[in-house]
Amino acid sequence: MAGGQVFYSDEERERLRRALQDHFNNKKLSYQQLAKDISETVNYGLKDDSGRRRVERFLKDTHRQNDDFIHAIARYLGSVPPPMIEESAATLADFFSRSVRKPHKVENLIGRYRVYASTDRRAHDHDGFRETMTLNQWGEFSASPVKPMISKIPYAVIDMKPMPKHDALLVSETIFNFSVDPETDEFPDMPPRNKDAGVIVAFGYSDRDAPRYFMATRTVLETRLYRLYKVSDEPLTLRGELSFNGGIGRPENMTHSDPLHPEYEVELVRVADLVELRS
Repeated sequence: MAGGQVFYSDEERERLRRALQDHFNNKKLSYQQLAKDISETVNYGLKDDSGRRRVERFLKDTHRQNDDFIHAIARYLGSVPPPMIEESAATLADFFSRSVRKPHKVENLIGRYRVYASTDRRAHDHDGFRETMTLNQWGEFSASPVKPMISKIPYAVIDMKPMPKHDALLVSETIFNFSVDPETDEFPDMPPRNKDAGVIVAFGYSDRDAPRYFMATRTVLETRLYRLYKVSDEPLTLRGELSFNGGIGRPENMTHSDPLHPEYEVELVRVADLVELRS
């Protein structure tokens, strides 16, 4: 595994085992099917019979697996949407979008984005901390000037697609750099998986007319909350912050007493305004 080794506590291992067991039962998979799915999703060698046995032993809790295997399980579960995700996304869209005071034409965001992550600058007393914000600071927020991110680590690819009958967009994402490994320096040549994971809605307004958005995505492992604002039209670029609810397997995460304090700054850069995403 590139970058630093990720170590998992017994509590984290048990949480991952139970989450994988729930997924295994819900999808009615065989051990061989599950091993193959994990192997293909996270590029981890489990396709042969020994891989099937490792998965079976992990689920039955009969053998202790190494951290590299556990990290592959965490990455896999971090890509699996929970059951009924479309209904959950619709409910969330309705809950948030009805109170927007200044609409931002969320359909203008339709397209494919490359997502960069950076360690939250406030964790390092960086003088650009005003360019990030927590929910209780949005009343004081101003978008300009926008300083460069401390670092730009390739993290994910996201598609935003129409969500009929809702003032929102469906979001699908492929997180290929699950640990936000700073040694990752390029995006793989792969499209997002065809799995809806969440929703993005317009969220509030600012005096400087910087459109703001709230995006939430969910897997069986964690919920990811993005608070975003637009900083550029060419290419369309969103900047903001990312928080995890239930996050695991990211050794570089800073810990904070405030549960809404962001783990990372993020930047979403649109790389294609795809016609097929509008249909």
